[in-house]
Amino acid sequence: MKRKLLFIFGFFFCLAFTAKATHQRAAEITYTWIGGNAYEFTLTCYTYTPSPAGLQRDSLLLKWGDGSEGYIPRVVLQNLGDDYTLNVYRKVHNYSSSGTYTISMEDANRNYGVVNVPNSVSVPMYIETELVINPFLGFNNSVQLLNPPIDRGCVGKLYLHNPSAYDPDGDSLSYKLVACKGMDGMDIPGYSYPQATQSFGIDPATGELRWENPMLQGEYNVAFMVEEWRHGVKIGSVIRDMQILISACDNDLPQIHCDDRYCVVAGEQLSFLVSGSDPNPYNNVTLTASGAPFELAQSPAIMNPETAVGLNPEFEFVWNTSCAHVRNAPYQIVIHAKDDGAPVSLTNVKTISINVMGPKVQNLSAEVHGHDVTLSWLPYSCANAAALLVYRKAGCDGYEPDECETGIREGYQLLAILDDISAYSYTDHDLPQGMAYEYRIVARFPDGATSIVSEAACVELKNDSPLMTHVSNDSIDLVSGQVRACWTHPKEIDGQYVAPFSYALTRVSDGATSVVYEGADTSFLDAGVNLGEVGTLIYKVEMRDANQQMMGESATASAVMLTTNGTFNEARLSWTEAVPWMVDSAQIFKQVDNHFVRIASVTDFTFTDTDVESDMTYRYYVRTFGHYTLEGIMRPLVNYSAIKTVRIGHEEPMEEFSYTLPNVITPNGDGFNDVFEPKVTGLDRIVGAKTVIFNRWGNILHDTDDPLIQWDGKSKMTKLDCPPGTYFYITDITYIGEAGEEQLHLQGSITIVR
Repeated sequence: MKRKLLFIFGFFFCLAFTAKATHQRAAEITYTWIGGNAYEFTLTCYTYTPSPAGLQRDSLLLKWGDGSEGYIPRVVLQNLGDDYTLNVYRKVHNYSSSGTYTISMEDANRNYGVVNVPNSVSVPMYIETELVINPFLGFNNSVQLLNPPIDRGCVGKLYLHNPSAYDPDGDSLSYKLVACKGMDGMDIPGYSYPQATQSFGIDPATGELRWENPMLQGEYNVAFMVEEWRHGVKIGSVIRDMQILISACDNDLPQIHCDDRYCVVAGEQLSFLVSGSDPNPYNNVTLTASGAPFELAQSPAIMNPETAVGLNPEFEFVWNTSCAHVRNAPYQIVIHAKDDGAPVSLTNVKTISINVMGPKVQNLSAEVHGHDVTLSWLPYSCANAAALLVYRKAGCDGYEPDECETGIREGYQLLAILDDISAYSYTDHDLPQGMAYEYRIVARFPDGATSIVSEAACVELKNDSPLMTHVSNDSIDLVSGQVRACWTHPKEIDGQYVAPFSYALTRVSDGATSVVYEGADTSFLDAGVNLGEVGTLIYKVEMRDANQQMMGESATASAVMLTTNGTFNEARLSWTEAVPWMVDSAQIFKQVDNHFVRIASVTDFTFTDTDVESDMTYRYYVRTFGHYTLEGIMRPLVNYSAIKTVRIGHEEPMEEFSYTLPNVITPNGDGFNDVFEPKVTGLDRIVGAKTVIFNRWGNILHDTDDPLIQWDGKSKMTKLDCPPGTYFYITDITYIGEAGEEQLHLQGSITIVR
């Protein structure tokens, strides 16, 4: 009798324990920045209504991630029907310093009978959220998930869900599935994603959870993480653990009719219609929408009506946008279409992406003043923009951007970053003659978003000075390294100048300047230099009339400077050609037996030959093709490099060594790209370094033995900022390689943008 009583007592004790514990169905933690290092945290839980445990949980324990913990009070208790109760807990917590904190909650237990959580009644509900406090990135509010984490679906029917994530700070969001967590935040033993006839997954960009298709009835729990990204850096995350009830039913998803993507220029109104329908002819459909545009403090979007119900419901989305709405990440709205089918009503979702684009800079025009071009435009219409970016390209194609296109296309050079957005003019100085140029302006916003590009402003510079066309290894005798320099006679000569005309050709070789030719010819073979032995070689030509009056001078033009580097099983070639014309392509030649053969054609300035053998020596040269953009000037312009020799290593490298230099710096003090410095691996292997930076006239502006260079764009002579424009460098690195000390020679151009 005692054993029977004990059994009955134990049965009711277990039943009572189960009734108290089986309640957690879904949960998440979010936060709002209050000020300083204070944040208000919101714990949202959905519990099983019949369980008395839900009523008893008037506070829950939260671990703050800084070594402390505390109970936070319940502020909302609401019965939602269908055995779901909403519980909201809220409390402010202050952090002592910057850092990364993981805020977590663990509560016993989950509700009974979850199919993909073994023995779910005994498994705790664990969720966590990451908070990054970083003053350099700015303080952060977590993502808010506007669509509740409880949903229903049918066996054998497509299931869709979207949390309708809204980020108050406009950060970029990404989504990924994670395993549901249990005791101590560990993956639940035996947990599995729901079984599907085809697939189960989440879209990393939109957050759409797609289950195609559920196989068995029952309750399922799944979890996913929403990560926030600012300037490419993760700044926080939220994990949602949600529950889906799958039933046996013969219902079909209602349909949503509208486009997936819209674009609007800030300041204009965006409006479109959304309609719904149902495959089952007698089912009514309820249309609703949620998402960031409805949550904005300034000029939020509206739906008219807010909820549309009927056999073919329809509402109009209306949003009067402003400059404050421009951001890099698109806005998302999630349309929900719910039918009234029985025994289960199904909900379809559709994610709509909306790009709010910064308006274009208006009325851009350009005027030529000698070698300078002055741009002017109307002051920009969005006062919240951060900067105006001025671009230039050789030639003029005048493209029109696509409907949803922002920013600039490839092929344009960034000339200036104007932090004063009220600016309405800019002068591009010291441009070479014989060229046509196209200018564009783009506005940039604080989060990196860019506006629609301006209309093109095109100019042609007069051909009133000589134009350099060739600085080339002598194609008749490439071995000697003698340089053929050529130029053209100007086509537009001012009437004040008196014929005959003469030229003076100046050579700058490794910083040494000398006049190497004076006369009336437009071509000169410079036998006083060996292209294969110099580090840099630049020419320019001046023109005078019969009275020795200066008529003008050309822009400088460099030779094709080829560098070769042999490593294990490959020969690496790189070359520079700092010239006033456009360089279109290059051909690479390799010596095979006793003659050179063409082995490749490329459109950039590097090539790697893998058809080599170790311990062998190879010889190469490069032939480039280019052109001026004005008509009437010979094309193509063909130039040859020196012949360079390279020996291939015989052993696999023991350690990677690389040393690359940028081609643009923006020394404006913002901490990004302020100095000319390399990206280098194996710095400890460098035993010697020398860098010289000079302007187009050969004047040395900076020289250093520091392998990290660290040039801030100032002249060593004047201590003043060098003006925006193109400069040249020579860098020689000595490093410990497989064969002892090895040499790396780099040369090229660097553009200063201010």
